[in-house]
Amino acid sequence: MQSTLNRRQKAAVVVHLLVSGGADPGLRELPPAQQRQLVRDMADLRFIDRETLADIVAEFAAELDSIGLHFPRDPAQILALLESQLSMDILDELGAEMGIDGPPGKGPWAQIANLEVEALAELIQHETDEVGAILLSKLPPARAADLMKVLAPDRADRLAAAFARTDDVAPGAVAQIGMALGRETSARPAPAFETDGVKRVGDILNAATSGIRRAILDKLEESNPDFANRVRAVVFSFENIPDRISPRDMPRVMRNVDNAVLVTALAGLSPDQAPVSDFILGSISKRMADQIREEIEERDAPSPEEHEDALGAVVAVVRQMEDDGELSLVVPED
Repeated sequence: MQSTLNRRQKAAVVVHLLVSGGADPGLRELPPAQQRQLVRDMADLRFIDRETLADIVAEFAAELDSIGLHFPRDPAQILALLESQLSMDILDELGAEMGIDGPPGKGPWAQIANLEVEALAELIQHETDEVGAILLSKLPPARAADLMKVLAPDRADRLAAAFARTDDVAPGAVAQIGMALGRETSARPAPAFETDGVKRVGDILNAATSGIRRAILDKLEESNPDFANRVRAVVFSFENIPDRISPRDMPRVMRNVDNAVLVTALAGLSPDQAPVSDFILGSISKRMADQIREEIEERDAPSPEEHEDALGAVVAVVRQMEDDGELSLVVPED
């Protein structure tokens, strides 16, 4: 079937897979005409077999891995991108034309706040204490605290003392400092785009069924083993529970999983997946584990669709806990 699908239809397949898994592909940012066309293309599609779907996603992953540069569609995003390179009067003028809220110089500070702590420490290494105090003031408190931890104790003390000398700094001066630091940040080598590509493909596979996930990873392994290994590192499936979740965290995870869902998920596991079941049941009380085993023996085997839904529900709980900061998944080694 793949040979009969055009690029728009393939894109519709990928979008459907993302949306079905709860991901937000940002469709509202597309022009209205493209949004309407996407709906029409999705409405024209009926059935995509598993092999074709694996081919489409593998092709999409390869294209993501090859993208070198992407320009935003929104002029306001372009202005934010160039904010640290333009003069204040031009920013004021263009911001007024585009109806952009917020003072000039806001963009560079947001860009700086996304830097790693080590990069922030290097950024202020040769700046005055007052500039360092201003930078700390513009960071989220938790990030500022992390930065203070990696600084030499005497430098951290001087920056803390410099806060008292920044009370009367004018907003324009703060914006100019942000732009200057933003220019220095922009001069640093940009991270490779493959990281974003890995995450996007990982999001797709996290939303896919286990069979599709395995098929796509196998195809990626054939075409680009390095990319496939990095994708595997961000993909989390039910089978990864013993490797990616610490035993001490499992009881908290199980408290968020409906008992009937857990029984269905475990009841449909194949014999070679017994270690996953043993790990889960071994992390809860013996009484509760025995009760779940009895319920598994008493019920009929779940249908493939019912089993996939249960597996997805458990994985969704884990992902939500990770997003909420309640759980840290173990990063697999290469």
